Amino acid sequence: MKYLSLIASLFFLISVSAQSQQISISPVTEHSENNQNTFPVKNGVFSIHGNQFEIGGKTIINPASWSVADAGGKFGFLEQRGEIYLKSVDYNGVNLFEKPLEFFDPDDETVKVYQFDDGRLALRDNVANFTFVNPKGSQLFSVSNSSQSEYGERESQLARDKNGRTVVLYNPVIAYGNQTGSQARLVFGDQDNLVFFDDVEREISYLDVSRDGAFITIIAANGSDDQVLIFDRFGNEIYRLDVDYTFRGAVLSKGAQYLTVYSSGRVQAFEIPSGELMGSASSQATIIYAAYQPEDETIIALGGSYDGQNISNPTLTAVHLGRRELIREEIPYSISAYDVSQIAVERNGTGLYRLTGLNMHLDLSIQF
Repeated sequence: MKYLSLIASLFFLISVSAQSQQISISPVTEHSENNQNTFPVKNGVFSIHGNQFEIGGKTIINPASWSVADAGGKFGFLEQRGEIYLKSVDYNGVNLFEKPLEFFDPDDETVKVYQFDDGRLALRDNVANFTFVNPKGSQLFSVSNSSQSEYGERESQLARDKNGRTVVLYNPVIAYGNQTGSQARLVFGDQDNLVFFDDVEREISYLDVSRDGAFITIIAANGSDDQVLIFDRFGNEIYRLDVDYTFRGAVLSKGAQYLTVYSSGRVQAFEIPSGELMGSASSQATIIYAAYQPEDETIIALGGSYDGQNISNPTLTAVHLGRRELIREEIPYSISAYDVSQIAVERNGTGLYRLTGLNMHLDLSIQF
């Protein structure tokens, strides 16, 4: 009888422990009615239906390129009407300005717009040319990011922090005969820029500027092993991680004290600058985003299948590195993201977080 009582007591303790481990997920009230085509912006929402955009009652159809400022207050569009027009719109659908881009080729398939929070925009044309304009549409300066490789290069990309303080132009793939490399350049102003990364053997598979603009993270890949490099905003390398496998993304904690790296099914957290591996975990779902929360010793990962803008079979995984415990929960809502680089986790207290960058912000409560 005592043996049976002991078994019963152990079963009860295990049951209580299992029940105490949980992830509660709920959308913030103002986003609860959003569908997968509707996204929150400053004081409202905007909708994407195929290639049709609706903002504050204004409809824009089939733009050649579009961009949303990080804070959601401004939108940039490139429209083709025989010639290319640049349009900037606020969150109420009011035109801030509209002008033709007389020197842009209407047949150029590499045109792209980047909208900044402060109203500035950057425009790409002819693969590697970037033009920066002020909030009224007047040109500030231009930069050529061409590598000048005789074998060609892929379209240059632009990355920046939330406020546009740190701007990086990068060539993700540059052909050098029988091999490929990459290059990244900091842009400080008119005729003031610096190539701070140049590798003739590795492509840039991922580049991110931290939200405060203080750091730049690059994943440089050669197909078999990756390098993760961290630079300050002036282009000085402050950390390098060499691994014998490939990653798809990286997230740097505030102050660059911890680095989270993830592949499709694996996530790891490292302490900076020692490089100590804090812990790792595997995921059944393809990882879309992951970040380590040092205050709670917890990795939080969003998984699912990202197709276009919809995220199917979304799951949330939390791993407590100190306790070596893992909790996984399906997200019971239809979620989507127009730009996965905007996804982030904000900590609001012990075990309390907000997942942003989706069609609805999700409040998370995680208990181990």
